[in-house]
Amino acid sequence: MSTIVVVRKDGKAVIAADTLTTCGSTKESAEYVVNHHKIIASQGSYLGITGSASLQIAVLDFLQRRKKRPTLTSVADIYRFGLQLHRELKDEYFLRPDDEEDFETFRGDILIANSSGIYGLSSYRYVQEYSKFYANGSGAEYALGALFAIYGSDKPVEEIAETAVRAGAEFDDGSALPITSHSVKLKKS
Repeated sequence: MSTIVVVRKDGKAVIAADTLTTCGSTKESAEYVVNHHKIIASQGSYLGITGSASLQIAVLDFLQRRKKRPTLTSVADIYRFGLQLHRELKDEYFLRPDDEEDFETFRGDILIANSSGIYGLSSYRYVQEYSKFYANGSGAEYALGALFAIYGSDKPVEEIAETAVRAGAEFDDGSALPITSHSVKLKKS
């Protein structure tokens, strides 16, 4: 349960997220939880993770334990990261591989923003590079609608991303304020 967005515009990439954690019907807001941030910083990249709260902690631990942290600056790099992550989730973090699909999932999705662009890594390890914006989580449909409506405006990219997360928090019962966000300057290509 989350609303996480990535936006690319005017030479910047922004990632923004709500801060609510839920456990069943129990809401754990940022007012009560110190580690409420859903965005992880690693090697100049920001990763916003949807799925269980345990997945975020496992990804953070996975990244911190690497002697060489993965670069996440291309579709190929992110795909290799997804393969390594999935293997580790099964071997070290006890992910149960009981899917009935063609491929096992790691039961979450990751949005990434860095100086090379904005990306999405799906639970099936499918990687997409986005040209404008995208959203994940239970509030994604509201965030995507807001992004579509305001992306072409003159608003700064940070405000566009935060408005989208606000829309998710307003209409999705699994998302809530406050918002955390990070911005990076894009490299010229």
